[in-house]
Amino acid sequence: MKRRVRAAVMGCVQGVGFRPAVLRHAQACGVGGWVRNAPQGVLIEAEGEADGVDRFLDLLRHAPPPQARIETVLVENVPLVGEKEFRIEASARSGDLMAGMPPDLGICADCLRELFDPSNRRFRHPFINCTNCGPRFTIVRTLPYDRERTSMAVFPMCEDCHKEYQAPANRRFDAQPVACPACGPSLRLVDGSFRAMPGDPVASAAALLRGGAIVAVKGLGGYHLACDARQEAAVQLLRARKHRPHKALAVMFRSIDEIRRHCEVTPEEEAALSVPARPIVILARRPNSDLARAVSPDTNTIGAFLSYTPLHALLLEETGPLVMTSGNRTDEPIARNEEELGRLLGTIADAALVHNREILRRCDDSVLSFAGPQRVFIRRSRGLVPERIRLPEGGPPVLACGGDLKNVFCLTRGAEAFASQHIGDLSEHRALEFFEESVVDLQALLQVKPEIVAHDLHPDYYSTRFAQRQPVEVKMAVQHHHAHVVACMVENGITGPVIGLALDGLGHGPDGTVWGGEIVLAGLVAFRRLGHFKPYRLVGGDAATKHPARMALSVLASECGDGAEAAAARLLPSISPADCRILLDMARRGIRSPWTTSAGRLFDAVAALLGLCDTVTYEAQAAIRLEQAAEEGLTDAANEYPFEIVPASTAAFELNFGPTVQAMLARSEGEGMAAVAARFHRTMVAALAAACDRVRQAEGVSEVALSGGVFQNRLLLRLLSEHLTAAGFKVYLHSELPPNDACVAFGQASIALACHSQGLEGPALG
Repeated sequence: MKRRVRAAVMGCVQGVGFRPAVLRHAQACGVGGWVRNAPQGVLIEAEGEADGVDRFLDLLRHAPPPQARIETVLVENVPLVGEKEFRIEASARSGDLMAGMPPDLGICADCLRELFDPSNRRFRHPFINCTNCGPRFTIVRTLPYDRERTSMAVFPMCEDCHKEYQAPANRRFDAQPVACPACGPSLRLVDGSFRAMPGDPVASAAALLRGGAIVAVKGLGGYHLACDARQEAAVQLLRARKHRPHKALAVMFRSIDEIRRHCEVTPEEEAALSVPARPIVILARRPNSDLARAVSPDTNTIGAFLSYTPLHALLLEETGPLVMTSGNRTDEPIARNEEELGRLLGTIADAALVHNREILRRCDDSVLSFAGPQRVFIRRSRGLVPERIRLPEGGPPVLACGGDLKNVFCLTRGAEAFASQHIGDLSEHRALEFFEESVVDLQALLQVKPEIVAHDLHPDYYSTRFAQRQPVEVKMAVQHHHAHVVACMVENGITGPVIGLALDGLGHGPDGTVWGGEIVLAGLVAFRRLGHFKPYRLVGGDAATKHPARMALSVLASECGDGAEAAAARLLPSISPADCRILLDMARRGIRSPWTTSAGRLFDAVAALLGLCDTVTYEAQAAIRLEQAAEEGLTDAANEYPFEIVPASTAAFELNFGPTVQAMLARSEGEGMAAVAARFHRTMVAALAAACDRVRQAEGVSEVALSGGVFQNRLLLRLLSEHLTAAGFKVYLHSELPPNDACVAFGQASIALACHSQGLEGPALG
């Protein structure tokens, strides 16, 4: 019995080799018909014996190309027409974001084999790619995604490449960046003065790296700064030149086997390393690894990733593991062209591997880690942007501007949200320019004009001031921690109410104080602040975020009274006696020292009191060192320290860690620093769980959403999730976006759409 069906396939199904895969499936199942691109995805008609059509539909759903993401397949029966052959019909060019244009894709296994095959015409071609891999987001000017609308337009295809491009059965059918040595981009090595260097560029660059030099390498979304990851002197030189003394540096490897020689790799971590996005994954370092200690001096971890361009693969084949860190100066966006490379070349980099394929859109590497089996993004960027995130309902287009730290903005179209690539901290002029140009760029790419602009409640954020300048009538201010919690909720497809634990460094509260350790009852359009951490003075304001010793002194002033100065002399040697008296006076009188409930600052204070960090050289350094110590002391740690839940004037209750600090200060000499750090983490878990239980009893809510930068702490996240789950709570975590401020814009957009749907001018601000 014969059957003909029409199938509408929606998702990321254009620009990923979907139509050729459909053709192969149809031929394997003996069905006729056609496939073509459609505005919302791919449209198919297939006809043949009923069992063959059924097998075809099964392959369609379960055996798509590796980079495709199928969201829905709608199938209906249609009349027979007698077709026996299957064909790819001429259709609209692929790549409309309505159909899910893919992000940049790491080199696939087939291209990697061809790259090192002397008999292949693309042998050692640094720009080899096919439908399953290569640049996308970073080379497209406008949609639809067609070669003449990309930076490959200046490279006309040779006859051989054009034949592959037009052949439906070929792996390079409709692959817009397709090229070969005869018609593609070219590579050259230049010295610190931009003079071309003789010899094979890759071999010469590899020789420089083996000799301890620093080489800038042009990737997909910008430049990397590379050096030999096994040479301590080379890594220290890179740190000195980049003024990055302690923050971990990522290391690129050529294979999973090579990563295993240096790192412990779980099955979940191996899977994450191997996806086409090729993110950096934070892994436990093996004790016998010969990577330079300077790669990650604060932790026993390595940020590892696999080579994701053919140029990287060629280079690593000759060098072994390489540090590959963002090609930028501190607080600046990654360099994407040779003009911006000039700020690095000759001062940080000794030479550079450059090529003439223009990077149109800068996009830094994505970074993630695992807390047990749970994926935790630290940065969501190259390889993942511009993948869309589903919203619970649609509405008018929204521009959500995010915050000023770890900025990511968000645009919505219908019931889809598009979070931008990593922008960074909006504290430097070049980062501000990157933010503004990226907002304009993504609006043009999506072809949307925002009707609502959402922004943080903080009036002095640059992102807030930018939002206020937009020529849009409807503007909504969203409280920072409400946005955090809602982002987690919407990622998980829930609308609340939930108990929200929002723990981070800072966020502007409706009462004008600095929040950051918040227990809220949250829905999409409103939240109530039910509890918070005990507030301490932020001595000297923002300066305290750079100097954990100041935060520790504030805690001592609160918990030790007249004994604070003596305790500081013993525990905080970096603060001179004269400065100590001045800072204590500021804290006690509230001079340039606002109150803060920040969980992040409490972690800083504890780290300083334990002698782990008095001044930071990068964000969260103190907390990272505290977490590392706690990991080492976890097996030796006894139960948690005492804490209190007490009434609060600004909420129903307050988590008072004063008894915790007192117990830490009174610890026995035999209790090591690592055990104290571990006990502090256990105390934090117990206190947060007790707070959730208190809310459950009062409000009848047993769903908990965890958000905020503090939950990048894998130990805390794992212990708290396990504890809450064992206590009968349903725990929701971020998995598509980072828990840090990179998720705030998504939360803002979700809240704005929910308010619009309910006819509200904006969310309730607690």
